[in-house]
Parts: sequence; C-alpha cells; structure tokens
Amino acid sequence: MNAVSEVHMLPSVKGVVSAALRREWLSHRLNRFLYAHIALVLVIGALPLLTPGDGFSRGAAWWLLHGVLYAVSLSALLLGLSSAHAEAEEHVWIMGQPGGIGPWLTGKAAGLVMLTGGSTALIGGPALAMGGASRELAVAMSGAVGVAVVCALAGFALGFWVRDGVRGLIAAVAVWFAMLFGVDLLLLAVAGSPWVQAHPDAWIAVLMANPLDAFRITVLFSVERAAFSGLGAGALTNWWAANAVGWLGGLCLAWVAIGGVIAWLGLRRRTDDL
Repeated sequence: MNAVSEVHMLPSVKGVVSAALRREWLSHRLNRFLYAHIALVLVIGALPLLTPGDGFSRGAAWWLLHGVLYAVSLSALLLGLSSAHAEAEEHVWIMGQPGGIGPWLTGKAAGLVMLTGGSTALIGGPALAMGGASRELAVAMSGAVGVAVVCALAGFALGFWVRDGVRGLIAAVAVWFAMLFGVDLLLLAVAGSPWVQAHPDAWIAVLMANPLDAFRITVLFSVERAAFSGLGAGALTNWWAANAVGWLGGLCLAWVAIGGVIAWLGLRRRTDDL
C-alpha cells in the first residue's frame, strides 16, 4: 500500500468532529445529570407562574435570575464534569487514534454546548406560554443559556484535570462557590482600600470578568432600569451600563473559548502521562 492511499484512509477533521458530536448526544441518553438539569430548568421556569397580576413579566426575570444563579449554574457545572469523565476509561484508545485529540475534543465540547444550551433555553417556556414575553424575560433567558454553557464548559475543563470522581465533585463545588460568592467577598473585602477608591475601574473590571456577576447585574439593571452610571464610578462603569447585554454575550463566548483551551491542556497532560 503506497503513501497516497494511506493518507486517504485517515479520517478527516470534519468527520472526527461530527462523530464525536453524535457520540456525545447518544451518551447523554443515560446521563442522570442531564435529566436532573432538565427537570431543574423546568421547575425554575414554572416558578414565575407564582407571580400574580401586572408584575408577571418583571417577576419572571427575577425568578429566572435567582434560579440560574443558585441552582442551574451548579447543575450545568456537574453536567460538564460528568461529560468529561464519561469516556475516561477509553481515553487511551481515543488518544491513539490518527484523528488526534483536538477534533475529538471539539466535537465533544460542541455536543455538550448544544445539549446544555438547548435544555436551558426551556427555562423561559412557561412564562412565554402565559404571555409574559418582554425584553426583561429575553435578557434573563439568553443570559441563563450563556451562564449554563459557561458553567458546563468549566466543569468539562475541570474533569480533564481532576480524574477522580469524588475529587472532581469537590473541586466542581469549590469552583462554583468561588464564582458565586468568592469573587464578591474578595471585592467587598478590598472595596474600602485607598488604592481601590483611587482606581474604581480596576474593581469594576474584576466584577465584569465573572460571568455570574455579569449576569446578575445585567438582569438587575434590565429589570429595574436603574441609573448605574449615577454611581459615578468611572468611565468603565458607564460603558458597562450602556453595553451590559453585549458585554455579557461576549464574556460568555470568551469563557467558553477559555474552557475549551483548558480542557485541551488537561487532555494533553493526560496524554503526556501515558
């Protein structure tokens, strides 16, 4: 067999990505974390129905905000972790394939993003069905999808670095606490320092970089329409107030890309250990 025919026998990058994506879809048919995530999304999506009268639209956004921050984000994180650990016993075989780990990881991550994003989008279904369509609800729904995908990719990346299942769960919960409370507590602790008072944009930049804080503040000011710029914290604050939705979208995309790179580095490290 000559060299030309051997080249034609190698799978294409597109073929490997497509195969990994299809396998990710199929493997989640028995994933209890996916069904728990969908059930949680549907329950949270139904909570706005408890808000009576004219405050239904604004109330729906509030329900979704808190549901995503305190439940869906952790659920998505664990879903990503379970995805990374799903083929752990087959990694030696997968890494030995001529297609390489990059296309396989891309297809697997794409499947996870589609599953997480699609299932989380159901969170606004009950409110929409009850006639609660509004800009606030659209912001909360799109933000929920973005935050869930970011958390899923964070768990996905973590799973390739922490191989043990129990340690992976502990690490995932620690990451979730850091994103949900840790950054805020740190910022509160240093808020009164003279340096922070003299450089408020640096303090705001850290807040802006956390996707959970960005989601929280974007929905907060979308619902209340508060004059965020009235705080007079600086030019960066004013820019954020004027471009909050666009910033949240760009930030989620950046975190997804970072999560993919960290996952690839974790898988490469495992390859080096073999």
